[in-house]
Amino acid sequence: MNMPSSVATPVGRTPADLLRPERLAQLPPTRLSASRALVNRMTARHWTVEPLEFAVDDQARGRARYRVRTPDGPFDFVAFSFRPRLEGRTSRIVGTDWDMTGALFDGVADEADLAHTERELPKLYEGRATADTLIWCRSNRSLRLFEHVVDSLAAGRQPDAARLWDVGYLMRNTGLDGNGTFGTRSFAALPEGHPLAAPLHAQMLAAYLMREFAADLAEHLARQRDERAQRLDPELRRCLGLGNASALGLVFFANNHPRLVDRWLTLREQALAQALDARRGAPHLTAVRAAVARTARFHEQDPTVYDMFAPPHPLARSLRQALALLDALERPHDEDALPRLWAAWNAESDERTVEVLAGVLIDSVPDLTDPLVDRQRVDETLTARPAQTVAELLAHLDDAYRWALDIDLGAPDALRYVWYKSRAAEEPRRGPRTEVAEGLDWQLNVPRSVQALYGELRAADPGGSTGAFCVRHPEHRDTVARVQALADSALHSPHMNIADDAFVPAHIVRFLNSAVHGLDKTADSAGRNVLGLLFHGAPTRHDLGLPHHDDWTLPARPAAASTEENA
Repeated sequence: MNMPSSVATPVGRTPADLLRPERLAQLPPTRLSASRALVNRMTARHWTVEPLEFAVDDQARGRARYRVRTPDGPFDFVAFSFRPRLEGRTSRIVGTDWDMTGALFDGVADEADLAHTERELPKLYEGRATADTLIWCRSNRSLRLFEHVVDSLAAGRQPDAARLWDVGYLMRNTGLDGNGTFGTRSFAALPEGHPLAAPLHAQMLAAYLMREFAADLAEHLARQRDERAQRLDPELRRCLGLGNASALGLVFFANNHPRLVDRWLTLREQALAQALDARRGAPHLTAVRAAVARTARFHEQDPTVYDMFAPPHPLARSLRQALALLDALERPHDEDALPRLWAAWNAESDERTVEVLAGVLIDSVPDLTDPLVDRQRVDETLTARPAQTVAELLAHLDDAYRWALDIDLGAPDALRYVWYKSRAAEEPRRGPRTEVAEGLDWQLNVPRSVQALYGELRAADPGGSTGAFCVRHPEHRDTVARVQALADSALHSPHMNIADDAFVPAHIVRFLNSAVHGLDKTADSAGRNVLGLLFHGAPTRHDLGLPHHDDWTLPARPAAASTEENA
């Protein structure tokens, strides 16, 4: 479902409304987010996770294996565990030591596959995966929580629930590499109908299994200390997610995957439109009310300390006000009750609250929303149209890229920053142009590229072809191909100048982490890093085969940690 750039989305919003980085940062996780969509698929299609091996000693050294069984075939996951060392330890994707490394295989992995992976994975950039490897991953323990959990279980008691709620994870992901990286299997090679064909689902399955391994390891080490050690309470185990930190690389990702960004945002808007058109009356409105109340409670109980991003408690108050609007709605039994409520919410709420409420509505119709996950996969090839005339391309730029053309790139600090890569690991970095004079500027800056192209086009023959133009101006060929290939899309490029001193990378990082990946409690650091929790409240492997409430998201603070009645 693509929309021309000049028209509104299905619910009346224009691309200019949605594509501001500040607005994108407000989009919450929904059932369309990769981690949540994966877990919902795992439960709906009765996947199971079976431990095959846990050969780990009392110093945490050894190997564990898991097999994921799906109706369409198995996946194997191996985790290599190490005794923690602070030397070489880092939360970044580079490092020389990790507490755990792992690999997800498409199918059954034999001993040769495991031996090859154990030898190659520690080499990282110099290593090479087997042909059926989907993901290489790494993680480190939480220095604040892991030993507390092990000590508590070994002593025959449960860990402090308040500490678990405040930290939220036993291990933090430090890398999920796939799609050809290190020789892993390309996701484009996965056939239609493959269980992990949806974007990012392979990474999310590896992350889910890292979370399972972290809890299993804590219980195992506790039993090594005392065979009478307790197992982690199921409620506490569910509330623990996998920690995650992301930084500048996701800004590159947003720029380099415009079709994926457009498809995801377009499907999100379609899901919202479907929810508003469902016309399901009062019972549906009752379910929406319960979901808004649960969302408000979650943000009221959020202990996360946020830096630049707004704290959670004002959002919770706004959601309570949205509940009051729902309760005061006239004719709640009419079929148009939900669209009228949506209009009231838009009139009375700030944009952050509106986007959270949109997420609630999207999640309120899983029968309509979940099938959209199968449409998230997209061909990302950008093909030029050389027969298009210069005049036609100019007209399109005037319409679809007016936001980019109107940016004053001559203003002070408009082009202050250079984006480059580190020599050690090709990590994206951002620095003032005056301090990185010798560095290669890697940024794909859409406004700068479009303005340069526009200036050259205005001086060209309007009746000439863009193919001939690109022969004379090869430096603009990539920009022409991008603009032409995305002409039928509306939501492909965030409206940002990433070289500007005022640009805040964390807005785009949070959009991808929260809305697309599905992280909760996404806190920012230094305006460029975003930390959060994957699978916060998700069913564990022990829960997958059991009946459970479909909506596992937004967990409540464990009762032992609560000092007041939950809403």
